[in-house]
Amino acid sequence: MNKITILIATLLCISLVTNAQTKPQMVLVEGGTFQMGNPGTAIPKGDSDERPVHKVTVNSFYIATTEVTVKEYKQFIDADASTTDFLSKREHKMPAAPDSAWYAEHPDTKKFYPLPSQPWWDWQDALPMHHITWYDAVAYCNWLSQKEGLQKCYSLNADGGIDLDVTKNGYRLPTEAEWEFAARGGNKSKGTIYSGSATANLVCWYDDSSKLKGPQKVGTKQANELGIYDMSGNVWEWCSDYYTKDYYAKSPENNPINLSPTAYRVLRGGSWHYQVDHATITSRDGPEPHFTNYNYGMRLARSSN
Repeated sequence: MNKITILIATLLCISLVTNAQTKPQMVLVEGGTFQMGNPGTAIPKGDSDERPVHKVTVNSFYIATTEVTVKEYKQFIDADASTTDFLSKREHKMPAAPDSAWYAEHPDTKKFYPLPSQPWWDWQDALPMHHITWYDAVAYCNWLSQKEGLQKCYSLNADGGIDLDVTKNGYRLPTEAEWEFAARGGNKSKGTIYSGSATANLVCWYDDSSKLKGPQKVGTKQANELGIYDMSGNVWEWCSDYYTKDYYAKSPENNPINLSPTAYRVLRGGSWHYQVDHATITSRDGPEPHFTNYNYGMRLARSSN
């Protein structure tokens, strides 16, 4: 074999490794029963939409140990995503990196921290993917399912809405109940208010710990009881459920998921740009699914059946 042949073979191997699909690392969360929500009897007391505390039982499921990274999401962007987007055939692009103009538009940030002269960060591979809508997130789930030969969990219904089928074996966003159970540490939970600790700085990137310098590389804080990282802070994580403030008052006990259409979808976990009280395992938010900002990301889940 001559030197040119060896060089070509080496470059081909490097290309194959570089372009190989990065498979998410998943952990099995054994099913169990827990008390979901925040009773409001200790600090942080949480908001009214975190009450009442109610009994919930979830089946076993898989969840990713980290948030979807920029490297993982770039493969979706680099693929012919427009042909796999079941929503609108719209083209998916990487968002622009934030700059000083975006920073200046946020008065709380500008008030407490000096205005940077340079962009905060670039789309580094190990950062959590962020600035994505709920629609971007579920399109990514379906694309990755198709990529790995799995069944797609999301489909477009006759009314133009998005249906979820948790009996499919592909990737999806966790249900809100699954998310909180995993954030608590599942059946191994030690009952802490942040995911993995009662001390936020050990497990959480929030405004004070991040110094508002942007999201941080996934998995750099301590993991929780199940080996899951960043469920408190770093980026908010989209869930499959529709959001309503009073859902807990009417939530079923077994495998609850709010599939009654509203104009909003659930976010959980807080972020690098929010106060620590929003990074608890019970904190909820519910923006419109087409809305996003540099705080919004995602984490993958799969049914175990």
